[in-house]
Amino acid sequence: MKKLACIWVFLVLVSSPLVFAADFKPYPGSKIDEMATKESNEAARAAKMSNVKATIYTTKDSFQKVSSFYKGIATEYMMPRSSGTTGKPKKYESYDLYEAFFIFDKAKDLAGSKLWIKVQRPYIGEDVRDVTAIVVSEKK
Repeated sequence: MKKLACIWVFLVLVSSPLVFAADFKPYPGSKIDEMATKESNEAARAAKMSNVKATIYTTKDSFQKVSSFYKGIATEYMMPRSSGTTGKPKKYESYDLYEAFFIFDKAKDLAGSKLWIKVQRPYIGEDVRDVTAIVVSEKK
């Protein structure tokens, strides 16, 4: 009986990260923006952040629709001055900027997370585009 209990405890401990961590799922219909992804990863390498990989997806769907999708599968993280999923946008030049952050691995914050995303509208990169961007950040 003790052996069975020990095996059960071991299995729970070994599998618990799998139970509490969610996998990233691309928003339905979103597409990888190859150029923005390449630019983001080049900027990370230039900043000597070789352990971080970014992938940027875009969709024409609304910020609210995309952020609601991720709110159902990840934990929202509130950054200071972030609009979050229910707040008001902040101003970026003449644009209303909506953004929300989601953690997939149950870390307490973005710095401690190995997998988190930022949902943002409009997309602000080399240019400003009226699309919703999903910026995936993965630490190796």
